[in-house]
Amino acid sequence: MSEDLDKILKDIEAEKEVRRKEEELARQMLQVDRQTQDRLKEERRSKVSGFRLELNLDDEPVSPAETAPAPVRPADAGDKAQATAGEASPAVPAPPAQAAAGVSASGEEAAAAREGLLPPEAEAADEQAPLPEEAKQAGEAGEPVAEGQRVRKPSGRKKAADPRAKTTWGCVRGILYAVLVLAASGILAYFVVAGVLDLTGLNKSDTKVPVTLTEEDCEDTGTVARILKEAGVIDQPLIFRLYCKLTQADGQFMPQDEVALSADMGYETIINVLKSNKREEIRLTFPEGMTVKEIAEKLEENNVCTVSEFYSAMESVYEEGSYPFLSEIPTGEDYDGRLEVLEGYIFPDTYDFYLESSGETVVKKFLSAFNNRVEKSVVGEDGDSTPTSIKAKAQGMTLDEVVILASIVQWEADNFEDMHKVAAVLRNRLNNPAVYPRLECDSTRRYINALYPPAAGQEVENLDYDTYKRNGLPVGPINNPGMDAIDAVLNPSEDMEGYYFFATAYNSDGSTTTYYSKTYAEHEQVCRRYGIGMYAE
Repeated sequence: MSEDLDKILKDIEAEKEVRRKEEELARQMLQVDRQTQDRLKEERRSKVSGFRLELNLDDEPVSPAETAPAPVRPADAGDKAQATAGEASPAVPAPPAQAAAGVSASGEEAAAAREGLLPPEAEAADEQAPLPEEAKQAGEAGEPVAEGQRVRKPSGRKKAADPRAKTTWGCVRGILYAVLVLAASGILAYFVVAGVLDLTGLNKSDTKVPVTLTEEDCEDTGTVARILKEAGVIDQPLIFRLYCKLTQADGQFMPQDEVALSADMGYETIINVLKSNKREEIRLTFPEGMTVKEIAEKLEENNVCTVSEFYSAMESVYEEGSYPFLSEIPTGEDYDGRLEVLEGYIFPDTYDFYLESSGETVVKKFLSAFNNRVEKSVVGEDGDSTPTSIKAKAQGMTLDEVVILASIVQWEADNFEDMHKVAAVLRNRLNNPAVYPRLECDSTRRYINALYPPAAGQEVENLDYDTYKRNGLPVGPINNPGMDAIDAVLNPSEDMEGYYFFATAYNSDGSTTTYYSKTYAEHEQVCRRYGIGMYAE
């Protein structure tokens, strides 16, 4: 950068020196031109004075030829006759004015040029003056040239360079250098600002992403920088490597198993995390029937990840389609009302998490459990381990329909036996839509109220989930069911044929009892007897 600036300054000084010399040359030429004009005027005055003196002293007439050389011109017949007559007759003296006029401006310039007094520009202009075609032809043929015509003679002096061309090129060159300097400065400034922002983490995203480093990766800081760049944690790998060398962190990294990093941490925090593989863990249990909202809040309360990170990760993982069963989730206008796309698939279980994990790592852990427990090892009462999606298709259902129905069963039944009976009642209704088009389950309204608490006692109406107003299944699951509820849907009780109603009563000891009915009249009697539903006190 400094060498370019020195070069530019030298070019500017050289340009100034050239301009100074050109101005000095112009002044000298102007001075020579003035001296030449003064000399010519003085010679003309002396010639005129001599001529007048000659006229006063001598009575003989003086021919103009004696005072000034006659111009050379082609001779013709008229000229020859006139010359003969001139020899025979005495010369007629010319007036002084005519004699003085014989020394014309062109003659003065020619004389001055012969004596080397004219400036080079005058000679060049004289050489470049257009010549009549006749004069050119006469000059080429070696014939005499008429008066008033000139013949261009070859000059041994080279044509002078136009100083304006040098000045123009100098200006252009200066502008180009200035543009290059500004461009280089702008690029350098950009990298400096980008490097500072990347180093400090200012104005960077706070979204945590999982980063995994093997022992082989940790041996080379360049590899670590590349992995961080690909993960979106840093933007300037070269500056990161330089910072590691300056802080003696080069080669000090430890293997990491999906450590959570974000771009807003800055280099210092990132390096400190990667230099240690000791991370605090926590074990959390998520009971069956928890909603996505409840799970996200529990994760944040235990410093695993934030609610916003969890929700963002669910969207990104779903869009990636990393798990085959995600393609079973229907899309389209009929399913636009689905509140949480992964509701029902965040498998309830006990998990070990690192504190301050990334949302993506947490979501994938839930989905991996669903894939391993539901899709790969569903074991029914008969010991069958056929994947749920295959078993559902064999019964005329999709995997998503099984999960939706299982989520309702999870909230409507309190034990394993009742789950199979409730599943049988609900499937009886689904198989007889002409008589029982709606499931009419209170659990679907409970889900809506949990997400949108009633204001001033007024419940929020949602036709996509309310099975009292919507035919068939709701648009999506209402919680995340466990394996028992899923197995109950796939293996409903066989002794529940003809049952279309059930009601659950709460006992004084806190336990529950579920009653099943075949007709609405029987169902109403049960509700009145045990104070269930509209008959509750």
